[in-house]
Amino acid sequence: MKLASTTNKKYILPLMLLGCLVISGCNEDNNTSSIAAQSSADQKEEQTDEMIIDSLLEEKGMTIEEEVWQDPESYDQPRIQFIWTNPPTEARVEDVYKKTSKEIWSVKADFTDPKLRVPKELIEGGIFDTKPSPNGRYVALAFLKDKVVKKIYDIKTKIMISVSEGPVVPAFEWTQDSNTLYFNEAGNMKKFHVPTQKLSIVTKYEEHGNSFILMDNDTKFVFARNEEIIIRDVETGKKIYQQSYPEVYHDELIKYKDGKVFGFGIQGDFIIKHIDHPEKDLLRKGRRQTYVHDFSLQSYTRIKADFAREWDIQNNKAINDDIKAPLLKHQGTQAKPYFYNHRM
Repeated sequence: MKLASTTNKKYILPLMLLGCLVISGCNEDNNTSSIAAQSSADQKEEQTDEMIIDSLLEEKGMTIEEEVWQDPESYDQPRIQFIWTNPPTEARVEDVYKKTSKEIWSVKADFTDPKLRVPKELIEGGIFDTKPSPNGRYVALAFLKDKVVKKIYDIKTKIMISVSEGPVVPAFEWTQDSNTLYFNEAGNMKKFHVPTQKLSIVTKYEEHGNSFILMDNDTKFVFARNEEIIIRDVETGKKIYQQSYPEVYHDELIKYKDGKVFGFGIQGDFIIKHIDHPEKDLLRKGRRQTYVHDFSLQSYTRIKADFAREWDIQNNKAINDDIKAPLLKHQGTQAKPYFYNHRM
């Protein structure tokens, strides 16, 4: 019995140590497995957006490409610039109330060849408005930070150019040569010459803070005031024409591709005039549209009511275009369409 007791005591300690080692090893295995599992989960979480984008785009043969200025394959016809909310450079969001990014994209006039123009990383706040230069090289942007920031993005050099800051949301207008940007700010008509990056005040107009367009080979301004349409000479500032209406809608002042015909919405009607004979109406029809962004390329009797729909003013009917690019149908919404690479 004593021998047995001594023997048992002799082996108890080694067995206990062995048990501890086994348990420790198991714990290490469990910890290693847990760490590996967590790492895998983290990696999976980090890759989620990229995986979603890849799986939903690449499997369908859709790619995201930045626009190359004057690429002959992209610039063989007029293009449409637009703001894309929840663009394909981020995961698709089904909840319409969830905040998403905005980017500036473009397509050909036949809704093919979608290209990224201004990435979301370069847009520092909520976009108020944007307008492409006629040749497509530049994008004028106004977005909100502490103030309304005006900038120009150069598609060719991929450089963002600072223009101005202030309290006013401007109306943008480019000269035909795409070198100068006009805009209203703080009671002044200003112009920014892109090649020299020089900002200057043109003159003070009583129409400050209102929408305007540049017409007739950059020689005339057409202003839309609350109850008036006013035409001025660009060089002298002299008032050439003035007409009163019950109400004029600032956001519906547009010009046709020839630079001679312009249109605007008033209470109950949409009116089209020629810059050489503004006293006469080329067309005046009822049922004004909620959104008016540009004239159609087909005729000045049609306006671009939204991204994929035109409105035939003369016949008072909608014309829905067939969107051919699958990427456009993939996700998000497209708004504020403007033509470029199209002036006559």
